[in-house]
Amino acid sequence: MRSAPVRSIARPRLRPATAKRPGPTPAAGRADAGTDTRDLIFAAAAADFSTHGFDGVSVDAIAQTAGVNKAMIYYHFEGKLGLYRAVVRDMLSTVGGAATVIAASAETPEKKIARFIQTLATLREARPWFPPLMMREMAAGAPRLDGDTLALMKAIFVAFGAILHAGVAAKVFRPVHPLLAYMSIMGPMLMNAARERAAAQPGRADFPMFVPVDRRDLVAHMQDTALRMLAKDRSR
Repeated sequence: MRSAPVRSIARPRLRPATAKRPGPTPAAGRADAGTDTRDLIFAAAAADFSTHGFDGVSVDAIAQTAGVNKAMIYYHFEGKLGLYRAVVRDMLSTVGGAATVIAASAETPEKKIARFIQTLATLREARPWFPPLMMREMAAGAPRLDGDTLALMKAIFVAFGAILHAGVAAKVFRPVHPLLAYMSIMGPMLMNAARERAAAQPGRADFPMFVPVDRRDLVAHMQDTALRMLAKDRSR
């Protein structure tokens, strides 16, 4: 099957470089501990949405986790839905920006694919809440992903497609459907994130499915698998 041509790479809207990156839920959970209130809310919401889903979390619960007055949630995010979308967009915009840079670089297509996978793994490491949150959303039919959020998702796919197109043009990749290739890379990484969350539950250390996997081994395996999948058959 011939790959779909990629005409342009859309650059997603990124947060200012000076903005604080959201991290794990603060242990103290106090807005007066020297941490920005917006970041406290973001971190609390990311953890709560990831664990309980959108419908399983209330504004009051997020405010309690963050240690702030719930009025601050409406001040910074205009409500629960705005907060939820901000959490999703943070990851999508960061991945999209990185993928766009990779696609536009002078590296070989093989190195671009390897770097794309390494970037996904690194960003996922910094945002462990994202895979379960996103899988919940997609399984429900993505009802809360609006046009702006979907545009950020599209930017990732367009950049990935540009990498594939460059590889086919350079005669190092075989023609492959971009969506199938994309799912072949993203699917296992999301599944492993879900597996790790299940493995963290007590009493599961002896189950083969839940044994620890070194992140470097995972990345190396995914890079090798992707390159084998895309490699052009030189025997023809």
